Amino acid sequence: MIEIESPLEAHLPIREVARRTGVHPVTLRAWERRYGLLTPARTHKGHRLYTEEEVLRIEEVLDCLARGVAIGQVRELLERAPDSPLRKENATDTENNWGEMLDETCVLLQSFAEPQLRQRLDQWIAAFPAPLLLEHWLKPLQAKLARPRQSEKGVAQSFFWQVLNEQLLFANGIARKNLRKDQLSGAGRLLLLGFSGDDQRAFTQLFGAALLAAGIGIVVLDYRAATAGLEDIVEKLEVRGVLCYSHRALPKPFLSRELPGLARGLGKPLWLAGDCVEMQHADLDNLKKQPTSSILQGTTSCVITQLREQLK
Repeated sequence: MIEIESPLEAHLPIREVARRTGVHPVTLRAWERRYGLLTPARTHKGHRLYTEEEVLRIEEVLDCLARGVAIGQVRELLERAPDSPLRKENATDTENNWGEMLDETCVLLQSFAEPQLRQRLDQWIAAFPAPLLLEHWLKPLQAKLARPRQSEKGVAQSFFWQVLNEQLLFANGIARKNLRKDQLSGAGRLLLLGFSGDDQRAFTQLFGAALLAAGIGIVVLDYRAATAGLEDIVEKLEVRGVLCYSHRALPKPFLSRELPGLARGLGKPLWLAGDCVEMQHADLDNLKKQPTSSILQGTTSCVITQLREQLK
């Protein structure tokens, strides 16, 4: 470990690295301690400091994970020379770790193996950035579970969503402690509206984890509890705007009437994100006409990039 007495401007604190890369400080610390992927310097008080080279290393790790490289194999892969035949071979023909995680999840939920499931969820939530988990694990998992199932397996799914929601709520509570005070206050937060269903809540919580990792404070509410008096709630919370997120198609009456009405009455920005944007792009004309509303498209990482640009 390198200790720095007087940090230079080139040295970045962990919160700034998390904001720039979208990788939560908890995950950055896990990558360092458990997997040896990072070697930040330290101040005499023990605070981690990163160079631009470390930021580039994080981007390389993210690229490997997105391609399905098992996190335990990333260090060995990156330590090979860039033009190494073995590195190129692994970059194009690696065993898909996401597929293994998907299969393991299904086995654990179908056998109601609660301790093992909680342990694995804890490990994955700590080790993988939320945007990657959402895109490469949770979306394929939900699609697999949505296929016709026997009633017994349906109960197993309910069990899984409950456990996942509990783990994410706990993890997000810890994540909030890493935000600055201005990101936790009303002026630095967004109101994140989720929709009904255990799976919807899990998607909203994991998307919320991605926002928290990017340094965006959130208050999460179910849209049914909020829409009736949303203007008053927004005023009392003093949030910067409202973000509606759904991975399922939204009810057309809500999309065509309620949502545009909210956009007109809020007086603050309103965003819509999630798979519903792609599913219902033809039904979004009324929302697009509102000057204070925006449609955020693309992967979770792309959505957060767009959102951060608009929050500047």
